[in-house]
Amino acid sequence: MRVKLSDKYQNEREEICNKLIEILQLDENNHFLLYDLEKDINKQHNILEMKEEIKKYFAVSCISSFKPNFKCKRPYLNIVRSILRQQNYTFEGSDYSLKFDNGLIKRTIKYKIFRL
Repeated sequence: MRVKLSDKYQNEREEICNKLIEILQLDENNHFLLYDLEKDINKQHNILEMKEEIKKYFAVSCISSFKPNFKCKRPYLNIVRSILRQQNYTFEGSDYSLKFDNGLIKRTIKYKIFRL
């Protein structure tokens, strides 16, 4: 019987999760804003660069960002959510309004990442 990737590579999988969380730069309450991730091209690029490393340690056939002909609006967010959920992290999103100095209000999503 084949050994599951989750059993075989526990340490490597945790390292990848830690790298993803480090890239997201969570605040003291383990939150990050979708708005910040969308405007930071370097963060998006760093997450997408990890795809080859992720393939070694995770089953990626169920992650749409890894499918060849599937178009995903935010592949970087899809990767983060899918990988962290496979490692038993909880990923919660809630509506959030940003108020800018010029009076403009921008609606976005505030995500919280945690483990029980």
